[in-house]
Amino acid sequence: MNHLSGSRKSFKEMKIKEIVDYYYNPKSEIIQVSFRLKEDGEDEIREHEFELDFVEKSGFFILENYDYESSDLPIIYEEDTDELIIDEEASDEKEYEVDTDELKNFMEEFYTSNPKKIPPSFLF
Repeated sequence: MNHLSGSRKSFKEMKIKEIVDYYYNPKSEIIQVSFRLKEDGEDEIREHEFELDFVEKSGFFILENYDYESSDLPIIYEEDTDELIIDEEASDEKEYEVDTDELKNFMEEFYTSNPKKIPPSFLF
């Protein structure tokens, strides 16, 4: 059982029809998700942002190639200053794969527990 589930079983279960698109920003550690609920039409879309830390604390681990045990930042040695620094270029280039099934499970449980946080749909 994760942190989002519990005694609030009376809410209507929210079903995500599909995750249309997502973008994970490793610098801000925010994932932006475009999706449709089961009741949405094909010309409707919803968007929401989640902090990776919140998703993880809820018991869901959505990044497939992310080392949750470390900061996962590339470190390089700077000879001129005799310091270890973060290689920001390498950090920017790293691609993260999102486990869309895990993301979908998180979102369904989040919206079931927090129905007022469901973003409105808009036509696109």
